[in-house]
Amino acid sequence: MKKTSLLALAAFMMSCNGALAAVGQHIYANGIAAHNITAIQHSIMTTAMQTFEGTASAALGGRAHFVKHDENAKYDYGTMPLYGMPRMYGEYGDDGSVFNEDKKNQTGRNGGDITEIEFKDARPAINSAWINWQHTGDDVHFSGIDSLNTDTDLIMFGLAGGEAQRGIGISEWGIFGGYVGGTQENEYMNIDQGGGYVGLYTGYNIQNFNLSLAANAGALFNSTEHEYGIDDFANSWAGAALNATYNIALDDTFTIQPGVYAGYTWIGSADYVSLSGDEISNGNFNMFEVAPEIRAIKHIGRGWFGYLHFKYAFIMGNPGDVFVGGTLYDELDMRNYAEYGIGIEKSIDRFNVSLNINRRDGGRDGWNGGFNLKYIF
Repeated sequence: MKKTSLLALAAFMMSCNGALAAVGQHIYANGIAAHNITAIQHSIMTTAMQTFEGTASAALGGRAHFVKHDENAKYDYGTMPLYGMPRMYGEYGDDGSVFNEDKKNQTGRNGGDITEIEFKDARPAINSAWINWQHTGDDVHFSGIDSLNTDTDLIMFGLAGGEAQRGIGISEWGIFGGYVGGTQENEYMNIDQGGGYVGLYTGYNIQNFNLSLAANAGALFNSTEHEYGIDDFANSWAGAALNATYNIALDDTFTIQPGVYAGYTWIGSADYVSLSGDEISNGNFNMFEVAPEIRAIKHIGRGWFGYLHFKYAFIMGNPGDVFVGGTLYDELDMRNYAEYGIGIEKSIDRFNVSLNINRRDGGRDGWNGGFNLKYIF
C-alpha cells in the first residue's frame, strides 16, 4: 500500500512539472495542431509566391516585358537569352506557330529585334489562373511526447492580374485560397484536421531583384481520438510573409537565386473540457519563421526548366501556455528543420505545368511534393 502511494505521488509530481505520462499526451492536441498550422503556413505562402512568380520567369531575372516582334527581323531560334513572356516558353506552340492570331504578340520565345509595348495595351485585368496540389508526409518531433506521423494535403487556387509598370519596376497582385486536410497520429492519439484559408499577394520586380508579399487567414477544425473518446476543437489563424530573391545569371542557361523567406503567424487556440475529465486551457501562439534559401535554375532545353533548392527554416516565438486543471504544463518545443528538393517546369502554348518533390530533416523529417497547373489569359 505504501509503495502504491509513493508511485501515485511520483506520478503527480511528474505531471506538475509537465512530464506527461503516455496516457496524457492528448492534452497537447491543441499545441500539436497549432504547430502544424505553422508548417502549413510555410507551404501555403511559399507555394503561392513561387506559383505567382514562376520558375522560368526567375531564370530570366524576374518578369520580362510583354513584347511584340519585328516582323521584318530574321528569326533566331537560339536557346538563350529568351525574350517575351517567360511563362510561355514552349517551342512556339505545339502547332509550330510563332504569333497569336492577331499576329502582334508572340507567345513563344524569340530572337531578333523586340520592342516593348505598354502594359495597359498588352495585359488583361486578370492575366492568369492556377490550381495547385501539395502533399506532405513527415514525422514531427516534440520534446516530452512521442513523435507524430503527419499527412497533410493542400489544394490551392489563385488568380493574378494588374501587372503594371511602377517606377523602375513591375508590380502584380493576386488572390488565392484553398482547402487543407490531414491527420496526425501516434500510439496515443489520432487528430483529424480539415479547414480552409484565403489570402492576398503582391509582387514587385526590379530586373534581377524580386520582392513578394502575402497575407492570409484561415481556420482548422480538429477531432482528436484518444483512449477516453473524441475531443473536438478549432483553431483560427492569420499571418503575413515576405520573400526576397536575387537572380545571378552564371551563363545564358543557368541562374543562381539566393533568397530569404520571413513570416509571422498568429494562431488562436481553443479551451475545452476533454472526455478524459481534464479542463484544458490553451494560450494563443505567436510564431515567427525565417528561412534562407538558395535555388539553382537551369534551362534544360525546348522550354523545359529545372531547379534544385535548399533552405533551412528557423522556428521562433511563443508557442502558447498549456493549463490542465489550473496547473501549468511545459510548452511544446519543435526544432528547426532543413528542406531540399528538385522541380521541373514546362510551358505548352498557354498552359504552364510544374512538379516538385522535397525532403525535410530535423524537427520535421519526411517527404513532400506537388503539382501545379497555370493558364495564361
